[in-house]
Amino acid sequence: MFLPSKIEKVRLIIPKIYYDKAITLLGELGFLQIEILENESKKILKDFKEIEYDKINRYSQKIRSLESNLIKQNTKNIPIKDLKQVFHEVDKIKIYEEVNEIKKQEEKINASIKESNSILEIINLMKGFKYDLKILNGNRIESFIIKKTKEDEQFIENVKKEIDCELNELENSYIFTIEKHNKEKLANLANKDNINLIKIPNIEGKIEEIKNSHKIDREKEELITINHKLEKLSKKYYPIVANLKEYLDIEVKKSSIIPKVGSTDYITVIEGWIESKKISFLEEKLNELASNQFILEKIKTTEEPPTKMENPVSFKLYEFFIRFYSMPKSSEIDPTIFFGIAFPIFFGLMVGDAGYGATFLLLSFWLIHRIKHPPKKSHIPRKLSKFVKTIISKNSLVMIMKAIIPGSIIAIALGIIFNEYFGFALPYSPLFNVTKNVSTLLLISGWIGVGMVSFGFVLGAINALYNKKVKKAIGRIGWLLVAWGIVIVGLAVLHKESIGFSNLEAVGSYAAIVIGIILVLRSEGTQSLMEIPSVISHILSYTRLVGILLASVILAQVINLIFVSSLSDSIPFIIGGLIILVFGQLFNIVIALFEGGIQGARLIYVEFFSKFFEGNGNMFRPFKIERQNTANVYVKKDKKNL
Repeated sequence: MFLPSKIEKVRLIIPKIYYDKAITLLGELGFLQIEILENESKKILKDFKEIEYDKINRYSQKIRSLESNLIKQNTKNIPIKDLKQVFHEVDKIKIYEEVNEIKKQEEKINASIKESNSILEIINLMKGFKYDLKILNGNRIESFIIKKTKEDEQFIENVKKEIDCELNELENSYIFTIEKHNKEKLANLANKDNINLIKIPNIEGKIEEIKNSHKIDREKEELITINHKLEKLSKKYYPIVANLKEYLDIEVKKSSIIPKVGSTDYITVIEGWIESKKISFLEEKLNELASNQFILEKIKTTEEPPTKMENPVSFKLYEFFIRFYSMPKSSEIDPTIFFGIAFPIFFGLMVGDAGYGATFLLLSFWLIHRIKHPPKKSHIPRKLSKFVKTIISKNSLVMIMKAIIPGSIIAIALGIIFNEYFGFALPYSPLFNVTKNVSTLLLISGWIGVGMVSFGFVLGAINALYNKKVKKAIGRIGWLLVAWGIVIVGLAVLHKESIGFSNLEAVGSYAAIVIGIILVLRSEGTQSLMEIPSVISHILSYTRLVGILLASVILAQVINLIFVSSLSDSIPFIIGGLIILVFGQLFNIVIALFEGGIQGARLIYVEFFSKFFEGNGNMFRPFKIERQNTANVYVKKDKKNL
């Protein structure tokens, strides 16, 4: 739970006749991260070249193109024995050219319908124009049309002043006919006044003639006929095509690992990383496959294994934040659970308001639901939506919102204790008053800092001992002694106690500092003493928990005070106070959300992780075959061991 899953490197030696079956089994299990052979193995093995790469890729592209053109249908598993049968089944399908021709016709008709709709849309604006439309465009002139609106008068005046043009006023629109060299000038005027300027295409005939010539209904009927043909073909062929595509996709994926495989004339050798707890199950499945004709041996290596994080389900969410910071090494403590406990507490404490906590809780649920069930039409401005997508993915946003939920609940609970509801107080005495007990809050935050920094050093020592780095463990213990020695002296100064040798506590703290420095010097060298100020600053840094809480509470109270004061004045002052209340509270909510989230994470990443966490591990990525249309050959999908 506190360590990633134990990963070991293994070597699989199996007869060549079982190679394809073994790779399929490994893919269905998803146990092994296949690696390039170690140098010792390369010296005695040659490259494996039994697979028809080009043929597989060629057939895969062919069937993939067909599948993308067909209409999706329900699929069923069609039994396929081997690659030879796949090639045969692909060659049996004789509809490639027919489907391509149908898609070409469909594209042509859709383009025609789009063009007709565009022309008819312009024609409908030209109601009352009685002449042949060919007069509107020529070698030297072009014509544009705008809809009549209340805002177009200034634009028309500007055009008349700056451009020599022919203006036709119709029932619903204006037509501007200009010389081509004035086109850019007209466009600039339109942009300046935010006018939608539409180019009239080069078409001939009067309006009624043009309307009659564009028979969209006929084209739509042709499109329906073509779609019926495609649907008929899809019902017949899509199930087998989908199966063949997936089978070939799997073969392409299998062929991609061939460069990592070694062989002789009779055997193949595969090396890779696997979780220790899954080795016995892999041996069992290989035995069923190859009747004990294989060797699966562990490899002694100095390489750092990849990391597979293994946390309880309730903490899986916070793995996202650890990976964002740095993937832990497989040999070090996984800090996910510590982050999952500390972050909500820090966030809730810095918010400290039941109203804000409830707002964040509702916002989190709403955003998660909206992302998972997007509406057909969004009312959020497109530019804002696009900006958000550029800085954060939908999945990442969901993870952040889920992480804020427990912190919001803690904020609600603390808000009730503090009697803070958007900065207002309800008619009951708070169990703890924030503004009247600042010194107590600072003391609490200080002890939180001492606890987090001390726990970080303890974890650093445990981590070092686990990896048999005794010298490093001694250094972590030394820093722990230094930190506590400084804390005891600091507390004595705050309480105005003697820090001379007459005070046994002070003497003990000096001894702890001296012993700690000696241990640090022996394990990390003299340059490490430069870190002493950072230890002090890391402890004091946790006072920002109170600083951000106080800033939020006091700002909310000031905003509310301005609003309440305005109620005794005239209506304009009341309206002004209401505006300050709404926008001030919105501003404070945004600040509380970002400050609580960013500073809460920072206190863990910088002040806590730096004491024990190295990171820079590599994620465990086993070779895995994913199936939707075809069935596993060797491993049942509901197998509990998987």
